[in-house]
Amino acid sequence: MGQVPLYYSAKTAAIVHKYGPGPRIHFHVGLFDPAHQPPNTTVAQHVIRRRLVASQEAMVKRAAQLWDVAGDRPDELLDVGCGLGGGSILWAQDHGASVTALTIAADHAPLIADLARQAGVGGLVTPVVGDVHELTSARRYDAAVAFESSGYMDRERLFQVMAKALKPGGWFGVQEHFLRRPEWTEFIDGYYHTRLGTLTEYIAAARAAGFDLEQDEDVTDEVTEFWVQSMAWSTLEIDRTAGADSVPVPRERLVESALTHGKFFRVWRDRSIETRILLFRLRGA
Repeated sequence: MGQVPLYYSAKTAAIVHKYGPGPRIHFHVGLFDPAHQPPNTTVAQHVIRRRLVASQEAMVKRAAQLWDVAGDRPDELLDVGCGLGGGSILWAQDHGASVTALTIAADHAPLIADLARQAGVGGLVTPVVGDVHELTSARRYDAAVAFESSGYMDRERLFQVMAKALKPGGWFGVQEHFLRRPEWTEFIDGYYHTRLGTLTEYIAAARAAGFDLEQDEDVTDEVTEFWVQSMAWSTLEIDRTAGADSVPVPRERLVESALTHGKFFRVWRDRSIETRILLFRLRGA
C-alpha cells in the first residue's frame, strides 16, 4: 500500500471539486436505477454533480438497508479506508454510531474532522491515521465497513484484523468491485492503484478468519450509468476551463478520466467487473 497515501493526497482537491462541497463527500461509485430512462447528460454541470453525489449517497443507504443498520445499530463502528469521511459522517448522522474513520492519508484527517464538525457530528466521528494491516484493536467494534477500500488491501490480513477488532457476532460490510475477466486487471489496477480480486477470494479469506457470508447483493447494473455521468462531468469541466490560466483539475487528468470512464462504462455494462454489497458476520455470537 506504499503508493496509496500519495495517490489519495494528490487527488484531494480534485475529489472535493467534483463531489463536494460536503460535508458528506464520497469517493466511490453510485447507483442509478436501470429500470428508468438514463438521465440526460446535455445539462448544466452542477446538475451532473448533484446526480453523482445523490447516487453515492444512494449506495451507502442501500448498504445500510441491506445490512439492517437501523435494526442492528452499531454503537461503535470502524470505517476502513474512509476517504474524506462522507460515509463516516452518514453513519453518525443517520444512525448515531460512534465512528472511527480510518485513513492512510495523514492530510485527510484534519479535513475529515472539519467536515464532521460542519455536519454537527464532530463528537461522534474520530479520524485516525493508520494502516489497517497494522490495526491492533481487539473486540472493540460492533461493526466495520469498507467502501471500495478493500481492493487496496491484502484480503487475508484484512479479514484477520477485522476478526480481532470486532466483538463476537459483529459484522463487516463490504462494497467492492470484483474481477470476472482477468484481462482488465492491469488496466483497472493501474488506474486506481488497486489490487482487485474475485468474490471467491474474498469468501475464502473471510471463512478462514471466522466469518460467514450473510448478504451478497449484485448492484453492477445500477452502477453502469455512474460512469456515463462521471464522463459527462469531466467533459463539461474541460469545456468550462478551456483557456483558463489556473484550473482545479489539470486538463490532462480530465481527459484521462473521461476516456477511462468511457471504458469503464463498457466494462461494467459487459459485466467484466461486478460491483457487490456484501455482509460478513463473525462467528461466536
